[in-house]
Formats: sequence, structure tokens, C-alpha cells
Amino acid sequence: MNKSDGNIGEALDDSAVRDIYRSVSNWGRWGKDDELGTLNYITPEKRAAAAKLIREGLSVGLARPVDSVPSPMNSIPAQHHMVAAGDVAPECGAGVAYDHIGIFPHGQAQSHLDALCHISDNRSMFNEQSVSQVTSAGAKIFDINVVGDGIVSRAVFLDIAEARDVPFIESNEPVRPDDLNRAEKNAGVKLGEGDILVYRTGRHERREANGPQCERLGDGRGHLPGLYPDCLEWIHERKISLIASDCAHDVLPSSFDKESIPIHVGTEVYMGLMLLHNLQLNVLRQTCKSLSRRDFFMSVAPLRIIGGTASPVNPLAIF
Repeated sequence: MNKSDGNIGEALDDSAVRDIYRSVSNWGRWGKDDELGTLNYITPEKRAAAAKLIREGLSVGLARPVDSVPSPMNSIPAQHHMVAAGDVAPECGAGVAYDHIGIFPHGQAQSHLDALCHISDNRSMFNEQSVSQVTSAGAKIFDINVVGDGIVSRAVFLDIAEARDVPFIESNEPVRPDDLNRAEKNAGVKLGEGDILVYRTGRHERREANGPQCERLGDGRGHLPGLYPDCLEWIHERKISLIASDCAHDVLPSSFDKESIPIHVGTEVYMGLMLLHNLQLNVLRQTCKSLSRRDFFMSVAPLRIIGGTASPVNPLAIF
């Protein structure tokens, strides 16, 4: 398969994207006051069944190291400095070492989970809740603390780059439903209700091959691969609970005149589906290959940040 095959499918315009938003909307599905969205698909029975996927006793962390180095895609790097350290410890008695960490969780550098209050469309969030409920003091609804008890379910790994037989996906080659179908067929397992979709574009291989500047255009806009909006229908039909990737999900820059982040809008605003960003999937890929399996138990535990719009996370894939 050549690279151009990844673009199979009709090109959409802004009006067609708006139609997709309406077709995948879950507004009111779980009641007007619901704050969990598609996480409602993860039932106690689903969690118990997912736990049975733990057979080898292997655990793989999916987060990138916290990035404190400025780069084209990390304009607000994490702050890490020591408050007390061993080089100033007393000669006698107990000594301590502790540090301060400050993180801007959004963007394309840190591994993080978006809360549903992160995105609005025409001043509405999921379930048509007003964005005015997200104030300078924090979010009064849909904050990250809504999932303070964690997210656990069956996850399925789809390697999009492998399905196209390329080392990585370029930003002008968006992931289409045909790619997802092909990768799912290669995986030998089906995504179903309540499952977590984990897909790989090869973003970090692209960065290593072309340098960090490949992720930012000269005018400052991001330059990353991602999903095309027709993938929203594929995700909606399967009743997927959560999406995770090595990228930021939206193709950057957008090819649309008005819809700058259609995947964020379609998932977080209309479907009520949270997004996991900027994961490191190389070890997961190797583990899946060595075990000849693509499904596993996955755990995501965000920090309990009252009013927070996101949280840094280190999701665990457990086999």
C-alpha cells in the first residue's frame, strides 16, 4: 500500500462536518445532567471482563516523560526545580530531597487527558451546557475530577502506520475510516461497546526522522497527523468509550475553512467522549507484537483537580 492510499474517501467541506456533528451527537442520551458521556458505556460488567485480559502480568506505561525543555511543540514547558537536595544535606542526621513541578497539561507535548469542559462549540459544551460554567475560577461542570475514580476498560491497539506499510503518517495524509478498518483487521480483534481505542500514527518516529521542527510550520501553526472527521461516525457506531493516540487527534493545520479542530469538537462537545493525547506507544507496539495480541486491560487515573480542564496522566496497558 502506498502513502496516497491513506486518503481514500470523499473530501468533506465545513457543512458536511457540521452534519457529522449532528449525526454523532449523544446529547440527552444519558440524561440532561450527565457528565460522563461515553464513559457510561463502561459498565461494572465491562470492567470485570477487561480484568480477565490480564494473563501475562506485564505492565506498560504509555506516557511520555514530562517535558521541561522548550521546543516547537512545547512553548509552555513543564517547570521542575529542586526545593531541597542532597548536595546541601546536613553532614549528620536525616536529610530530605523534594522538588516543585508545574505543568501546562494541554498542547502537543505532555501526555494528558482532556476533561469535557475543555472544548465548546458556539458557546455550548456536551449536553448543550453553557460554556459560561467554565469561569476564571475553574469549571463548575465537566471538570477532570468527574473521572477521579479512574477509567478502566478493555483497550484495542490499532497501528495505522503499520496498516499503511509506512514508518509514520504525514499531516497531509489524514487517518480515514478505511485505515481504521484495515488496522482493525490486522489486529484480529473487533472494537466494541465500552472499549478504548488506542491508535498509532508514528508521530515520534516522524519527529526523530525529520527533527522537532517538522511539527511546526513557519507561521507557527502545528503540523501533525490525525483523524479526518468521517472517523467520528466510525467511532460513534462502535460506541467507543475513550480514544488515545501518540498525536493530538486533529490534523494540524486544519484543511477546513471554519472547522479548525473538528475531532475535538465532534468527540468532546457532541459525543461526550474524552481524548487522551501525546502518548508514547513504541513499547506497547513491541509488547503487542511479542505477545501476538492487540487487546489488553487499560487503566487511566487522572489527578483530582477540582475545576480542572485536563490532567497529566500515565495510562497503563496491562497484559
